[in-house]
Amino acid sequence: MNKEKYYPPKYTEEQFHCPHCGVYAKQLWSHMKTENNYRPNDPIGENVRFEELMNTEWTVSKCTHCSQEIIWFNDKIIYPKKIVVGLPNEDLSEEIKKDYLEAATIFHDSIRSSAALLRLALQKLCKQLGEKGDNINEDIKKLVKKGLNSQIQRSLDILRITGNNAVHPGQINIEEKPKLVLKLFDLINFIAEKMITEPKEIEKLYEDELPKSAKEQIEQRDNKK
Repeated sequence: MNKEKYYPPKYTEEQFHCPHCGVYAKQLWSHMKTENNYRPNDPIGENVRFEELMNTEWTVSKCTHCSQEIIWFNDKIIYPKKIVVGLPNEDLSEEIKKDYLEAATIFHDSIRSSAALLRLALQKLCKQLGEKGDNINEDIKKLVKKGLNSQIQRSLDILRITGNNAVHPGQINIEEKPKLVLKLFDLINFIAEKMITEPKEIEKLYEDELPKSAKEQIEQRDNKK
């Protein structure tokens, strides 16, 4: 099954996935000079001191899709916060995509908050998969009874347990496991790919490409006692 490749923002690149809208789009580049009317207490971005910004040149790229601007200091993004993971699967609900992107945006500020948001996304994903979405553990149990693939089940439980440890004190110290939390983003997309995208694409192939007579024969075969 085809997946969209993710092209992260890169200094002076003509096209990449915009950190504002998430669309792979052309970027327009320009430069601007700072003025001496900034106050030392103004927020100026991650690991950038006020003195370093005085009388220096910034670079601005503008997304041709959403018209939002990205501000660069040297070759680093200082606005908006850089997303370090791939885009959410397109077949996820809009609510889940929003939680996913928010979790990605705050990852560097709070690993625990990022993992907690992914747990919330998982809860909504269980609902999208046809369960109630009230109790993730019970939802997984019901999905297993319906024949859930063991890899998907383990992925769901990794997300569930790691997310629980972000919300409540547990055996996993989330702050010491940034790589684990980053993998949770991959698991959300993996589950969506296997449970939503692939079945949808196979169904479309079946409906669009097989002749009606062949589908009728299959139906007769499967309805035989």
